[in-house]
Amino acid sequence: MEAIYHQKATMGKRVAALLLDGVFMNIILSLAFFLLGWNVYVVLTSVAMLLYFGILEGSGMHATLGKYILGLIVVDEDGVPITYSQSFLRALCRYVSGLALGIGYFVAFGDPRCRTWHDKWAHTFVAARVASYAQPQPTHYTDATGSAQLVGVSGLFAGRSYPITGQGLLIGRDQTTCDVVFPDNYRGISRTHCKVQYNPQTRTVVLHDLGSHYGTYTGSGVRLRQGSPVALRSGDEFYLADRNTAFRIVI
Repeated sequence: MEAIYHQKATMGKRVAALLLDGVFMNIILSLAFFLLGWNVYVVLTSVAMLLYFGILEGSGMHATLGKYILGLIVVDEDGVPITYSQSFLRALCRYVSGLALGIGYFVAFGDPRCRTWHDKWAHTFVAARVASYAQPQPTHYTDATGSAQLVGVSGLFAGRSYPITGQGLLIGRDQTTCDVVFPDNYRGISRTHCKVQYNPQTRTVVLHDLGSHYGTYTGSGVRLRQGSPVALRSGDEFYLADRNTAFRIVI
């Protein structure tokens, strides 16, 4: 699932990252001077910012060394990590932000998402490296034997619905295995918290707890034990950790 970053970086961390990047760029240029000579040093000095920001922010880190150390990431306006074309456009626009007496940087202090000129022109912003995950759009499953839906009642997934099949839905924080994925830092949810499976013969949904730390509970407040699943009928609810994260079964 695609990682999404919505929490903007603080100005304090952005300034600190810029200072760190200045140190790293000076180290790289100094090494170029001593190892490759004056001529290469002069060429690199003129394009150092373009290469440093363009390559690193378009790489798998999606951040310069300074940003990465401080837990920041460069993303597009939808919160998705940027591509190389966006990173090099952003790096080119940096020259304008700097040449205009640095005004292109200072405008970030008055922007709701702390965007500089080069952020606005490249349609990017700098976010904290705290990810959520794009969830499947609400869908409906139908077949000859009937259908079942998992519907969010409260919490992060309120109003969303997911089809429940015989193979089941895994719920938890592990984006590589779970079908309904909570953010990695979501309190009270285990990496693989619970599983729901639909039985079309009995028209019930079987709820399994998978050894969650904070528990899986029926709507009446009974905590499930691992290895002792319960059957839920249409309209029954259950919740994870507390009632602020509740789901309903609809068949």
